[in-house]
Amino acid sequence: DKGENGEPYQRRKGAGTSLPDGPPAFPVARDGAPAAGSSSWRRIMLMILAITIHNIPEGLAVGVGFGAIGKTASATFQSASRNLAIGIGIQNFPEGLAVSLPLRGAGFSTWKAFWYGQLSGMVEPLAGVFGAFAVVVAEPLLPYALGFAAGAMVYVVMDDIIPEAQTSGNGKLASWTSILGFVVMMSLDVGLG
Repeated sequence: DKGENGEPYQRRKGAGTSLPDGPPAFPVARDGAPAAGSSSWRRIMLMILAITIHNIPEGLAVGVGFGAIGKTASATFQSASRNLAIGIGIQNFPEGLAVSLPLRGAGFSTWKAFWYGQLSGMVEPLAGVFGAFAVVVAEPLLPYALGFAAGAMVYVVMDDIIPEAQTSGNGKLASWTSILGFVVMMSLDVGLG
């Protein structure tokens, strides 16, 4: 059932209804983690894997940026490397949250969810070191690697996050925050060069 603006109707608890007070619980294994067979757990793991994999080309990009300093007139610390590192660093905050919040909602402790979010990003500095040392090889591959990273995130958003937001009644909020995120990143792109 949908309202006239396309948003799902929200059920309200009234007298005589027997609606649950909260969301249904994940099937939980003995260690506090959701059971491996649940579809929600598989979706969470898919998103964590996609974010972790897409951090590798981002780290390569930063490493190549620092490794290419001095190779051309435009490849300076201020114009290329620092700005690239700042831009990717800023967009890594919501990525860490995208790993940590579903894990927290699935029953992990706050600290465990936080550390798994941090670990998903630890591939980035490792790839950055590799990219700085392998700048000659990585430079021609960089557009393809960044295209792969962008495609992985667009796939996860289109396949999982947008449909999930629509079913939970947050479709308009998800759309507006996506537009806001796009405007912020484009402003950073233009402002930082």
